[in-house]
Amino acid sequence: MMDARDDSIRNFGIIAHIDAGKTTLTERILQETGEIRICGAVEDGTTVSDYLLQERERGISIVSAAVTCNWREKQFNLLDTPGHVDFTAEVERSLRVMDAAIAVFCAVRGVQAQSEMVWRRARGYGLPGLAFVNKLDREGADFHAVLAQMGEFFGDSKPLPLMLPVKDESGKFLGIVDLVTGELVGEQGDVPADDIELTLWDGRRQILETLGECDDAIADFFLKGDFPPKEIFTAALRRAVLKNAVIPVFCGSAKLGWGVRTLLDGVADYLPTPSERLCSPSGKRCFSISDGKLTAPDGRRFAVMSVVKTIRSPWPGDYAAVRIYSGRVEKGMTLTDANRNISWKIGQVWRLKAAEADEIPFAVAGEVVGLAADAESALPAFRAGDTLVEEGAPLIRLARMRFPEPVLSLVLEGIGAEDRRNLPDALAVLAEEDPTLRWKRGPQDGQCTASGMGELHLQVLRERLFSEHRVATRAGRPLVAYRATVAQEALIEREFRRQLSPTLTVQAKVVVKFEPLPQNSGAEVLFPFAESSSLPKDCIDAIQQAVTEFVDGGTPSGYPLTNTRVTVQEVSSESEDTSEPVFLTATRLALVDALTNAREVVLEPVMRLEVSSAAEQIGAILNDLNARRAKVLQVDALPDGGSRAVALVPVAEMISYATSLRSITGGRALFAAEPAALEIRPDQSK
Repeated sequence: MMDARDDSIRNFGIIAHIDAGKTTLTERILQETGEIRICGAVEDGTTVSDYLLQERERGISIVSAAVTCNWREKQFNLLDTPGHVDFTAEVERSLRVMDAAIAVFCAVRGVQAQSEMVWRRARGYGLPGLAFVNKLDREGADFHAVLAQMGEFFGDSKPLPLMLPVKDESGKFLGIVDLVTGELVGEQGDVPADDIELTLWDGRRQILETLGECDDAIADFFLKGDFPPKEIFTAALRRAVLKNAVIPVFCGSAKLGWGVRTLLDGVADYLPTPSERLCSPSGKRCFSISDGKLTAPDGRRFAVMSVVKTIRSPWPGDYAAVRIYSGRVEKGMTLTDANRNISWKIGQVWRLKAAEADEIPFAVAGEVVGLAADAESALPAFRAGDTLVEEGAPLIRLARMRFPEPVLSLVLEGIGAEDRRNLPDALAVLAEEDPTLRWKRGPQDGQCTASGMGELHLQVLRERLFSEHRVATRAGRPLVAYRATVAQEALIEREFRRQLSPTLTVQAKVVVKFEPLPQNSGAEVLFPFAESSSLPKDCIDAIQQAVTEFVDGGTPSGYPLTNTRVTVQEVSSESEDTSEPVFLTATRLALVDALTNAREVVLEPVMRLEVSSAAEQIGAILNDLNARRAKVLQVDALPDGGSRAVALVPVAEMISYATSLRSITGGRALFAAEPAALEIRPDQSK
C-alpha cells in the first residue's frame, strides 16, 4: 500500500520548444504558490530554475531544474526542462521519472519542432498531460490555429480546450473565459456579457461532445444539453486524462499571470497521483506495486528508487537526485545500487529548489529528492537510470534510460600545464552528470576528445570546464561523430601462435561473431565464454576490456560500432604458459578479421531540421538546404503568416548552419533540429 501522502503528490515536467515560455511559467507557478514574492525574468538572468551561469548569460535552460511547491494542499514536484535539442538528455530523464507533462506552446508560432519531438517522447512513456498555450498577449497570437495544429500532430489524444480567448470584431484581445467555472481572466477592458455567454456556450458544447465520446456519464448530459456539476465533470475528465484520451488545453500569458491559477487547478484536479500512474494501463510500469517481494517482514514497503542524475557541487554538496517509487528514505538508511551492487549510507535528504536545497527528515514514494552520502560513505558515480534499493530488499532493476548518440566531436587541449593535467578529471565529472557527453583521451598527448549533441552543447561544455573547474581550453573545429556498423553476419575463429624459444610456444584461439542489429539498437557485447572458462580472471578481464575498447572506437576506421552485436563465443589455449598479452593479441586479430568479413559500413548522423521564416524567404532557404544534401519533407504555412520547412540534413552539412541562415535571412528565421537517424555515408563503394 502506498504512503498516505501519495494522494496529495503531483509529479510533472514542463516541456516545450525553446522560447515557448517554460521557465517563465515555472517562475509564475512559484509566485502563485507562494514560494517566491517576485517573478524573475529570463532576459535578466534572475529566474529560480535557470541557475547555471551559462543559462543566465544565454537566456535558455540547459539542465532540468527540480522545484517543489504547494497548491490546494497538494505537493507539486515540478521539473523545468530545456527546450534546445542539444540538451535532450535532460528532457529524456525528466520524462522517465515524471508522472505527467505540461506541454507549453507559443500562441504566435504554434506547434514547433521541439514541441512535437518532446510530446512524442512523453507519449512514448505513456505520460498523460495538459497543454498551456502561452503568450496570448503577443501580437499575432492565434489560439484556434494552435489548437488545430495540436489536433493534426497529436491525433492519438484529442485536444480539449477548457479556456477560450474572447476578441472583439477587430480581433483585439479582450480576455479569457474559463469554460468550467464561467469566470473571466486576463481582462483587457470591458467584455460584453453576450460575448462571454456565446463563448461559454460554444466552448462547453465542444467539451461535452468530445468528452462524451469516451465517458457515458458526460454523454447523457450532452444529449440533455446540460453542463454537469463540477464534481461529476472533474471525475470524468480525470478518467479521460489518465487514459490519454484527451489533452485538457489551458491558455493565457505566463509573463502576465493570465490563466496560471486555472492551470494549477487543472494539475490538482486532472493529473495522476504516483500510485495512479503506476497502476495506469497507459503507463509503462517500473514494477508491480502489489509485488510481495517489495514488502518487508514488518509489513512496510521497501524503498526503491531511480537515479535521475548525480550533482557534484560546492553547495549543498554532492548528491544524487532520485525519484522514489516505493517505501520511504531517511537519514542513516543504507542503499544499494542494484545495477553494480555498491552500498552506501544516506547522510542527508534534500528537498530540491533548483540550485538550492533544504534538509528534510524523510521522503516518501512519489517524491523527487536529493540524497547525499554520510561522512563515511562517498557518493558513488551513478549513471542516470541506476536503481537504488533499501538494504534487505531484493535487487530489482528498473528499466534503464536510453539516450541518443552524440553527433559532433571536439578535440580539447588545456592551455596551461595545470589545465592539461586537470582536463580529464573535469570531463569525467561533467560526463557523470550528462549521459550524452562522451570523452576519451587523445588523439595526441595532453588532448581529450569530447563528443556531444551539437555545437551549443560543446560550447557550453567548454564554458563549464572553465567556470566550474577552472580548466581553460583551446579547441579545434567540430567534427562529425560518425559511427560504424556491419552489413552482414560473420563468424571468425582466429588462432595466434608464437614460438618464444625452442621449448616454449604460446597459443590462443578466439571465436568471435558479429551480427547486424536494427536501427537505434546501439552496440551489444556478449561474453558467453566467460561463464564456463577456466582462464585466470585477469585474462578474462583483459579480453573483455579489449572487446569493449574495440567497439568504442578501436576499429580500423576509428569509429565506434552501433547497431551491432559482438559475441565472444570461445577462448581457449593449448599452452599453460599462455599469458594475458597472448589472449589480447588473439582477440584483437579476431575482431579485425570478423569486422572485415562482416563488411564494416560507416554511418553519418542525420538531423530532422525545421526552419521557420517569413514567407518570402522560404525559397532561398530551400535552395540552401538542397545544396546541403537535404531531403525536404514538407513546406507549410504558419499561423503568423510565415512559412516552415522540414527536412532531413546530414550533420556534416549542419556545422555553422546558424551563421549561414542568419546571413540568408538577415536574422529573421529560426530553426530547430533533432537527431533523426544514422544513414550510410554516401562516399562508400557499394
